[in-house]
Amino acid sequence: MSYLLTAIRKVWSDMQSSPRLRWGLMIIVVVLLVEGGLRWSDAIALQRQQISGLQAKVANLRAGMKDEALLKDTLIATRNAAALVDSRLWTVSSEAVGQAKLKDWLTDVIKRNIADQYTINLSASREMARPETGAYGVLVATNEQASSDKVGVREFRANITFKLTPKALEGVLIDVEGGEPLSAVESLLVKGLERRVEMTVRVLMRIQPQEVSHG
Repeated sequence: MSYLLTAIRKVWSDMQSSPRLRWGLMIIVVVLLVEGGLRWSDAIALQRQQISGLQAKVANLRAGMKDEALLKDTLIATRNAAALVDSRLWTVSSEAVGQAKLKDWLTDVIKRNIADQYTINLSASREMARPETGAYGVLVATNEQASSDKVGVREFRANITFKLTPKALEGVLIDVEGGEPLSAVESLLVKGLERRVEMTVRVLMRIQPQEVSHG
């Protein structure tokens, strides 16, 4: 994303004297950033699908494959790929905890980037689509032990708005796309005349209720 940041800074510097062109070019760059974010989101889903395929191949290898070196390499690749995704998948005890954690994280992102006059509106979480119907579905397939639709990997959404400045917009986009959780910018609207940014962010979390010990 470094080349995009360099382009944003250069365009912003060159177009100081022409507000109309400045905002027009800025919106184009933002659209490119959003497209890159969506591609990253699709890449994560594709990666998980590839992991599922590798696991099936491992099962076949165990049944009749004699090349132990190839089997070992396949297992290592599978584990590394799974660890990369799972390292960013938050685990919370309930939907309420997940909502609170999402709001705290977004608040921190916005304040850290000095995005003034902001609002954060959370939406109810929803179960991820099954593997054959949509992105991230393979994540749900690993949680078939879930006993209700509130348990397992779920998608949390939040709509945020804040005052438009190049620094705030750039910082928030970077923190959302490359931050701690498994998150992505789903939609982005820049209102130049109103100097306001409207953004929808989605984050995946695994809901795993804590076991209550007895005795």
